[in-house]
Amino acid sequence: MKINYVLSALAKSGGANVVYRYAELLNEKGHDVVIYKSILSYNLHRYDDNIKNVIHQIYCSGKALRRSFIKTSSYDKFVLTINDKWVRNADVTIATAWPTAYQVAALAEEKGKKFYFIQDYEIWDNMKWGENSYTLPLKKIVISSWINEQFKKNMGLGPYPVLYNGIDLSKFKTDPSVERDKFCCLMLNHSLEKKGVKQGVLAFEKARAKYPSLKLIMFGLYEKTGLPEYVEYHQNPVNNELIALYSRANIFIFPSLEEGWGLTPLEAMACGCSVVGTNTGFVLDIGENRHNMLISEQGQADEMAKNIVELLSNRELCELIKKSASPTVEKLDWSNSVLRLENMLREL
Repeated sequence: MKINYVLSALAKSGGANVVYRYAELLNEKGHDVVIYKSILSYNLHRYDDNIKNVIHQIYCSGKALRRSFIKTSSYDKFVLTINDKWVRNADVTIATAWPTAYQVAALAEEKGKKFYFIQDYEIWDNMKWGENSYTLPLKKIVISSWINEQFKKNMGLGPYPVLYNGIDLSKFKTDPSVERDKFCCLMLNHSLEKKGVKQGVLAFEKARAKYPSLKLIMFGLYEKTGLPEYVEYHQNPVNNELIALYSRANIFIFPSLEEGWGLTPLEAMACGCSVVGTNTGFVLDIGENRHNMLISEQGQADEMAKNIVELLSNRELCELIKKSASPTVEKLDWSNSVLRLENMLREL
């Protein structure tokens, strides 16, 4: 098949990495894959003042233009904008976020069957524009039951086919050269409030009151701004550094209030961490409390702190969770995900 993806030129996230991984795997299976990126950026309707929106759009377009000269993937094709002139005819064209969904919906039939690959309930830029994108005549694929729940609860839509994100088990595995620290916690930093960073830090501090030697390492794309001084911070770690962090930590804290999936806790599981998390994202599909992780409700820092303390005080439970996490992540091997995606694109 000829498969087109449409991805934001500024996308730099776990979700973007998923798109690239699918492109690579589909290509290996003989498909012709192109990832289109528009230099003219989208109006995200982020501000009430339209002048601010236009200024932001111009600023993002400038960043996209600069990136077009240093593209890092052979699948990338930067074009002026996403329309019939710049996008090739194909069997399938896939939107990857709400701004791209409007563009894909407007393409001619010759550009292929139109899909919308949905990795979160994306309403944080603009609820109206985000939710309206889900009513467009595109074939939807979601990555978790949680996303289907949001569609049903908020819009009366769905359910749509679920395609779990994969994990590269040849890459994410314990680094034997790194010594694991029983009193080390690890957590992702993120600018979105829905990621629950404040609640996660609070849970850690409550657990540290019981175990004063407890340490917190954090990592993310962003600077350390706003985090406590005691946090050991790693900004945008390269792959080997990230695996070393997973291998060093005993407990991974996953405090999201809302989550489309959750790549980092699963990577942590694959690298031998015990995960303390909230009941959202992948947890609703494959999480099992007191079996492959410890689960609390979103926003409940006290409960999350108790779970951290229990793992520190109950070695048998901690080891059981680590042992049970291994077959959990094995089911998410990328080969299974790409095969299911192939079948979906053909059947839908």
